Amino acid sequence: MAIWQYLMIVVPKNSIDDNYQCIFKNNQTKYLPKTKSLWTDFKGDIISLVSEMNLIIRKADWGNDTFICWKGDVNINEDNDASISLNDNKTKIEEFHFRIDLRKESNITNTLQSILNLCEKHNLILIDLKGEIFEPKLEDIFKSIKASNATRFLSEPILFFEDLSKNSSDETRA
Repeated sequence: MAIWQYLMIVVPKNSIDDNYQCIFKNNQTKYLPKTKSLWTDFKGDIISLVSEMNLIIRKADWGNDTFICWKGDVNINEDNDASISLNDNKTKIEEFHFRIDLRKESNITNTLQSILNLCEKHNLILIDLKGEIFEPKLEDIFKSIKASNATRFLSEPILFFEDLSKNSSDETRA
């Protein structure tokens, strides 16, 4: 993941209950928490969802029938990407997330807005890396985008690295 990318996890709206936070609190790895259990009851049209994503971001050169990937054009600051993991028989989504390149306004006004429209159409919601839940509306996720490391890096890159270095040395002493 590039530092200028903002990541969102996508899950079905009807899967969120009071216990969803345990997925984030119990995650003991450095990686994204697994959201497979939140997709168990999803009855949406997977083929339609994938086809619509194909119209938003071009399909990547990697992946396969059960790990579908999309990748924007890095050379023109459109480092947007997404992936959907399916079960072996391709009947259930197990994971869905995307990353938006914050270096270019059109990535937000076009790519992100299109993904949000897709999420709204398919009754999906978004979760940021802190576990906060958002409706698929740009105005709802702006606070999270503004507080993200991607925005901090793009706004003040030297300060970002100084803070990173300070936090790293504080952890070493602990």
